[in-house]
Amino acid sequence: MDNILLLERIEEAKTAVFQKPEETMPEKLAAYLDAKQIKTYTHQAEAYDQVSRGENIIVTTPTASGKTLSCLLPVFAKLLENPDATALLIYPTKALTRDQLLTIQEMDSLLQAKTRPAIYDGDTKQEARARIRTRSRIILTNMYELHHILPWRAKWGDFFANLSFVVIDEAHKYRGVFGSNTALLLRRLRRICNYYDGYPQFILSSATLGNAEAFAETLTGLPAKEISSDGSPRAKRRFRIYRNPKKSAAAAAAEMMQESIREGRQTICFTKSRTGAEMTALRLREESPADSVASYRGGYRPEERKKIEVNLKQGRVSGVVSTNALEVGIDIGNLDSVIISGYPGSMISVFQQAGRAGRKGQEATVTFVAGQNPIDQFYANNPDAFFNAKPEEAILGIENPYLLESHLLCAAAELPYRGERDRKYFGENADDIIADLKNRKLVSSTPRGFVYSGVGNPVLEHTIFGNIGKTWAVICGNTTLETMDDGQAYREAYPGAIIFHQGERYRVEKIEPEISTIRVRKTADNYHTRPISETDISINRKEKTVRHGNFSVHYGDVSVSTQIYGYSVLEYDRIVTTEQLSVEPRTFQTKACWITIDGDAPLTAENLAGSLHGTEHALISAMPLYVLSDRADIGGVSTPMHADTGCPSVFIYDGVAGGIGLAEKAAELFPKIAELAYTIVSGCKCVTGCPACIHSPKCGNNNQMLDKAGTVKLLAYLVREMKQ
Repeated sequence: MDNILLLERIEEAKTAVFQKPEETMPEKLAAYLDAKQIKTYTHQAEAYDQVSRGENIIVTTPTASGKTLSCLLPVFAKLLENPDATALLIYPTKALTRDQLLTIQEMDSLLQAKTRPAIYDGDTKQEARARIRTRSRIILTNMYELHHILPWRAKWGDFFANLSFVVIDEAHKYRGVFGSNTALLLRRLRRICNYYDGYPQFILSSATLGNAEAFAETLTGLPAKEISSDGSPRAKRRFRIYRNPKKSAAAAAAEMMQESIREGRQTICFTKSRTGAEMTALRLREESPADSVASYRGGYRPEERKKIEVNLKQGRVSGVVSTNALEVGIDIGNLDSVIISGYPGSMISVFQQAGRAGRKGQEATVTFVAGQNPIDQFYANNPDAFFNAKPEEAILGIENPYLLESHLLCAAAELPYRGERDRKYFGENADDIIADLKNRKLVSSTPRGFVYSGVGNPVLEHTIFGNIGKTWAVICGNTTLETMDDGQAYREAYPGAIIFHQGERYRVEKIEPEISTIRVRKTADNYHTRPISETDISINRKEKTVRHGNFSVHYGDVSVSTQIYGYSVLEYDRIVTTEQLSVEPRTFQTKACWITIDGDAPLTAENLAGSLHGTEHALISAMPLYVLSDRADIGGVSTPMHADTGCPSVFIYDGVAGGIGLAEKAAELFPKIAELAYTIVSGCKCVTGCPACIHSPKCGNNNQMLDKAGTVKLLAYLVREMKQ
């Protein structure tokens, strides 16, 4: 094993700091805490006091610090005092919802609060729904179900009129497209509650954020106070950074996990992608019993996920390889070790994933295995920067016209839209969008306001999970293996592609778009595939120019068209052959920032294209450290001569229709992004470029036409010009 230890830090155990709330607590609640021998930590007491004083809050203490009790104490205090009061508790996953229900039911029983806690989601039986709506005072659900609840607001009138609290657990999960949709969904909820004279407080719990209060206000539409003074104890934790110069992060992580399991340590390994989770688990099964290691990710059938969760919690499996699907706070048992295979895209995720081990007080080991990409290698070369990194800011794009239009259609179906009343929920542009919808005969003007007049149910037509599109079923024989959204299906399930599922390989044989079905068959071939694509971009409208020193960064509306024209066949990380394809392009409108390069730049005709291409990759690789985004959320295009700018150009665009503010933030922070990109590329010891500097695993043409020396010169030029 060639894994090299770069740095190790020991975080010593921390003792608890207790504090009693200043605000009066109901006798039953105080007696409950005494009987359970619970003393409140500083952050729990502060949360109770702030909520009791009428504030909205966001609790940002670490994993396993008692955030659940921080939320539940003020909720039960109110519901004990007011027998009509209700609370809506929202969780990002059904697994976490089930986990939390047991805690709430026990608390309700011991308090004799008679809140009748119940889950109301897609799995709730039809015959139980009316009873839950009318009798339960604490209802647990998810954002997807809430989207479907609001059109039935008349049936929920009493619950909404008495709604005292909306609790949003793992609030940091609601960022990007999903978060932007969620922010508009919560405005629809507030609008309906206000209609019934209900004005709920919001209690959010979250991982640490760089902009917690601003994020909470954007998400809910209401100001909130951050509670961050963690008083909980913490077990001793050993945090290590490794890299393996000869192997991929997946291969190195598999070896480390195998060693950890042999030592009797129950281990979870986090990977950045669905394919990464499957391939790492596949390598582990080559040396471990098949039933001792599991892979876990989105797309699995619910019963499959639940079985893995139970087996992990009960110790029936020695390890699990997961995407960030297990990052949230469900109790998955006494894990001893966490392995983070490759930088997960944000320090928020690093903190969350690291917190999965040592939850019961035992000493924990956390290992970050640096991959071959630029950000991983930057941290491998600067391990102190990894430990000193701060949590990022979460970005929401609530003014996205595509998303806003969808939610206004839903809102008009729920309650007539009246500008003088509803502008405060949806912004100043809402009236213009409503006027356009009227011209398209999707809403109609009535004496009560604008009402939905389109065909069909807008809630069913407008999903809150990213881009509007179909859900595809991946079917082998008569068995549905998993589901994919439109974007995943285009990127991962083209004809000939290899799809992994629970350690098995399946080849895509046929795509049936009319029924949204991907037909696959199991294969024993020992390879995987990666698409080869080409992306074109055109400028629709320049909205602004941001000046940095002597250099300008432009921002505006663009059209992006991507076409897959082939795929690479890989054995592990080595390309063995390529195949051609003819697939229809995907085109969408979004936002982008771009730079143009004039004649003063140190470029020649020979290295122009390769320098621009390398600079595009380097900027995109550096961007997540300053703009909280997943790599799939952003894209780039570079060209020696762009038709709209008339000169060499580099574009960075939001990978979501309408944009969600990522490129706009990048335009503002461009000097920092460019300087980090220069530090990474110039500090890499390779000669012609490699995955640690300018190669990208997402490059549509397999990293062809890259010039490292030219990239270094161009980035140095950008940094220098922006400091003038």
